[in-house]
Amino acid sequence: MEKVKRNLLIIFIFALVTIIYTSVLLKVGELALTSDSSFHFSRVEEIYRNLSEHHLFTFIASHTFNHTGVGNFLFYPVVFLYPWAFLRFWFNPISAFIIWYGLFIFATLIIGYYSMLNFSKSKTRSFIFAVIYTIAPYHLHLGIYNYVLGEFIAYTFLPLVFLGAYHVFWKDSQKWPLLAIGISLLLYSHLLSVYLVSLILVCLLLGKLIIQRKFEIERVIALGKSVVLTVLLSAFILVPFVTDFVGQKIAVPEKGFSWLMSVQQLIDPSISNTISINRSVGVVVLLTALFGWYFVRKNPIEKSIYIIGIIFICLATTLTPWGLFLHSSIFLKILGEIQFPYRFNAYSSFFLSITASLILSKLIQQIKLNYLKKTALITLTLLSFIGYYGSIQPVFDRIVAADHNFLAVAKKNSILLPVNALINKDNYNNIFSYLVLFGETDYYHEYPAKNTTAYNQSIYNNQVILGQRNIKLVPQVGPNTITYQVRKSKTEKNINLPVIAYNHTQVKLNGKQVNYTRSFRGTVQLKTKSKYNRVTVSYRPSKLFYLSVLIGWLTWLGLILSWVTKRMLGIKLTGFKFKNKRLN
Repeated sequence: MEKVKRNLLIIFIFALVTIIYTSVLLKVGELALTSDSSFHFSRVEEIYRNLSEHHLFTFIASHTFNHTGVGNFLFYPVVFLYPWAFLRFWFNPISAFIIWYGLFIFATLIIGYYSMLNFSKSKTRSFIFAVIYTIAPYHLHLGIYNYVLGEFIAYTFLPLVFLGAYHVFWKDSQKWPLLAIGISLLLYSHLLSVYLVSLILVCLLLGKLIIQRKFEIERVIALGKSVVLTVLLSAFILVPFVTDFVGQKIAVPEKGFSWLMSVQQLIDPSISNTISINRSVGVVVLLTALFGWYFVRKNPIEKSIYIIGIIFICLATTLTPWGLFLHSSIFLKILGEIQFPYRFNAYSSFFLSITASLILSKLIQQIKLNYLKKTALITLTLLSFIGYYGSIQPVFDRIVAADHNFLAVAKKNSILLPVNALINKDNYNNIFSYLVLFGETDYYHEYPAKNTTAYNQSIYNNQVILGQRNIKLVPQVGPNTITYQVRKSKTEKNINLPVIAYNHTQVKLNGKQVNYTRSFRGTVQLKTKSKYNRVTVSYRPSKLFYLSVLIGWLTWLGLILSWVTKRMLGIKLTGFKFKNKRLN
């Protein structure tokens, strides 16, 4: 009972901290959009509109992304966008986003705390780690400044992934489900983060094999069980990717290493603790990198964690010769998916936050009086509020700089959303009259370079091609469904619609399902002799997808029931032993 009370107290404290972190943002009620903002806001809008029409699953963009049927819902996870979409039913769009952002701040605090508690057994250290890790500037940059929300969500679950890996590789292999759960939650968030984490875990495993020259059979079995459990939990994410993406020549971002930064370019914004640039790891992480060695030098595990954090600092900067890797096809193929080495700031923030929590907890433990220890923790929490609002000041500065120039409805088609466009609850829907800043044509098909721009424009401008004639039509849309009314001449045999064709795209002509082909621009094309044609394009996933959803739900239910049973059994056994002890 005492443990339950402590847990409830921790949850209450973190809930209160989260409210303080987000209350000013809610009060302002305005956002300046940039980077990936319109991409994710459009995805949530699509989910929300489908839910409004009583459709749970969203597969393709029909209401948003200019009604092109693009499948960024198939190949870019949306699981954690659903809470945001559901919040839209009770709150205005701006408040819904900020509350959703706050929920992930809260989740990061909770997961950070209990992951560190499992690792260190120290409540003081766990609290400190949770706060430092959560308000690390790179994390806040992802969430509230640049709206790189897939990576922002994934950041929440990194402690769980590495805790699971720690147990499977080194500690208690019986806790292998932690690794599977962590990886699965990453798969629900951001596929590139899964790729990066997988590379990191492979490197950690190779490091263990090189140093210790052994990997016990029980750990091999635990790792294998983690893989199986991950597949069961995440199959519904993997199935569309395998059935409709792999081998289909769908366009992907170009591999490479962009936005490189020098060490000086990392240090300067980190000292100011700003979130206005992706190069900042924050003053706490920076100081830990500079002075942490002294505090970890006698502890092999803590020293390893610190060194890994330093390695990630180096990987994020030009201390790593990324330019040389461009000339190696092997390195480019393996590492080129990273695109931006500054992404390693998430991992340096994680590992060096662990070291920072060790340092601060050691300093606090040297205080002999308990009330002074509590005072020190309260002081650190208050300093976190100051540091947090100091870090996110650029968010408010950008709103002020916009000078009440709120986003108006686009006056013509094919206009990119203006950078730093200012929105509130009243003009929020104006977002969807523009092309998204980044990602409008993600998951279109690949074309020859000379044709890419023209083909892309013809699709998002809703150009229907009838023989030698191009006409612009406005489609009727519904959940995962796009309908065109096409009138053509008898000499025009084909209708080439501006709707992306995938393996499980379904086409109906005048109410009857028909075969279609994929056009030269990767869209739906069909033959018809009729003059008047009602063509409906939809996406119907395979039965395997729905089976994988059912398997995922049942597996989660099994995990929860197993955990509850073990907890209840543990309580009963503890009570039995206690009674026996008293009788004896």
